[in-house]
Amino acid sequence: MRSYANRHRILIVFTVIVVVVGSLWWTKTIAFTRSLAIAFSSEPHGSVPRGDLADITPTIVASFPFSEETVSLVADRIVNTYGGNTSDYESTLTITDTIDFAGKVVTARGRTPLATQRMANYGAQALSELINEATFTRTGQAKVSFLVLTD
Repeated sequence: MRSYANRHRILIVFTVIVVVVGSLWWTKTIAFTRSLAIAFSSEPHGSVPRGDLADITPTIVASFPFSEETVSLVADRIVNTYGGNTSDYESTLTITDTIDFAGKVVTARGRTPLATQRMANYGAQALSELINEATFTRTGQAKVSFLVLTD
């Protein structure tokens, strides 16, 4: 008499293939997001500004106009600093406004928590540097943006 494994070999192989393919698909769909905020300040090395965004934002927007190309500029800065491919950074980073204070939020998406946090850090640092350089060139203020670290 044939054993159970021999009789159902095709069913067992098919089940193993489905489980392996399903596991690979599931791990590919896992995505983490991490964000890091950049605050604008009218005072160099000042605290996070509160209140009316109009008090601070016009100087920074005039010095560094935010647009859809901002992510490309940030990605180029990351490539120049850390290497890699610009398109990879552009596809994982987003830059949005924050309502808590005058500033922007850089959000990264990735497959592991550590890599995602690293990407958010790189993006926020690059954006802050770009803003500070552009603002210094135009207005002479040395530091108008800084990272807001959270727990």
